[in-house]
Amino acid sequence: MGNDRSIHRTLIVRILATALVIAFALMALVLWVELRNVNIKVADQATVAVERLRLSILHHLDAPGLGDHDQIRQTLEKPLAVKIRPSEGYFVFVRIFDPSFREVARVSDPAYAHIKAVTDYVATGMDNDALRERGVWSRASRLEGTLVIHQGAVLRNSAGDPAGYVEGVYAVSPGFLSKARYQAFVIAAIASLIVLLTALLLYPVINRLLGRVAGLSEDLLHANMEVLNVLGSAIAKRDNDTDIHNYRVTIYSIRLGQEAGLSDGEMRSLIKGAFLHDVGKIGIRDNILLKPGNLTESEFKEMKQHVRHGLDIVGRSAWLKDAAPVVGGHHEKYDGSGYLEGKNGSDIPKVARIFAVADVFDALTSKRPYKEAMGFEESMKILDKGRGSHFDPEILDAFARIAPGLYDAYAGRDDSGPRDDLRRMGVPYFFKRNVQAAE
Repeated sequence: MGNDRSIHRTLIVRILATALVIAFALMALVLWVELRNVNIKVADQATVAVERLRLSILHHLDAPGLGDHDQIRQTLEKPLAVKIRPSEGYFVFVRIFDPSFREVARVSDPAYAHIKAVTDYVATGMDNDALRERGVWSRASRLEGTLVIHQGAVLRNSAGDPAGYVEGVYAVSPGFLSKARYQAFVIAAIASLIVLLTALLLYPVINRLLGRVAGLSEDLLHANMEVLNVLGSAIAKRDNDTDIHNYRVTIYSIRLGQEAGLSDGEMRSLIKGAFLHDVGKIGIRDNILLKPGNLTESEFKEMKQHVRHGLDIVGRSAWLKDAAPVVGGHHEKYDGSGYLEGKNGSDIPKVARIFAVADVFDALTSKRPYKEAMGFEESMKILDKGRGSHFDPEILDAFARIAPGLYDAYAGRDDSGPRDDLRRMGVPYFFKRNVQAAE
């Protein structure tokens, strides 16, 4: 149940985070497009105003030399004399040029609050070459906090021939601009809300699918754990031992790994390796594996090959291959006198150094066909004799802190309790990995 809640919580957080990222990205995109459309709309209004101006002086454009210049100026002044201004904006400065860019008429709105800034701005000039080549030129700028469109256009007569040029500064109404921006924000907010609502609607569907995946993952996990159980039990039975040893030594390893601060990945490697540490004994002949007395030198040489056999076995499985550090290193000794490779110190994987302590402790405190179980104090003294030679001193110190509780809880037990405890202690490390994979 706790794992299900963890998965659902993770799912909700991920869906919400993804939806928010998409919503904000979409909002930014929509806002950019809408504000760009506002600028286009303003530029179009300025273009329409220029066309109205052209039509109002069309008969002068048909006349030689642009006709009566005073009448052109009077025509330009008429809109500025009207006190009611269009809500979108209007031209606050206009100049008419002949084909050689000689000024014919000029008007400006003295009532406009920023007219001086406009006059200074116009003095910087416009791109006459671009205007002559393309027939239109414009740029948008902010003057004292107000948006203006500086625009130039060719003035054509009734025959469609160029007769002159017009330059104007179109001041956009602040109210129109605020309204347009507000509408852009509203559209962007609606688009973002749609994304969030869609994510909420999809959650039940994704949750059901994830539930199925989680169920399959958990089934696969239990199947893999059964593989550990079967392999570990098989070699224990063949070695005239009970599989409960694997459970006890794995529990000791888990608690010592936690005390030593192993990561989750290292814990998974330790658990698998502890359960399968002697799996390679499957490849050892019975007359050697089951020999009651001491082994000869050649027999012991063959017995040591169970480590190599174990590495071959776990190496064939993608799920079991991270057991290799323990399977391959559980007979190494801290001073380098172990086998197979004679590694020493920190060259021995930490998980193998941890397992070595747990394995010997269980062997000392357990009854075997050839020996009785030792007491706690005696077992700890034997472990301490191996400090720096067989065992890593730091690992041994960590074990000493937890050994009394482990001895009281598990030493010599052969009931089902260790099996249940191992499942409770070990499975979360593997299920956590499944949850991360599902994420």
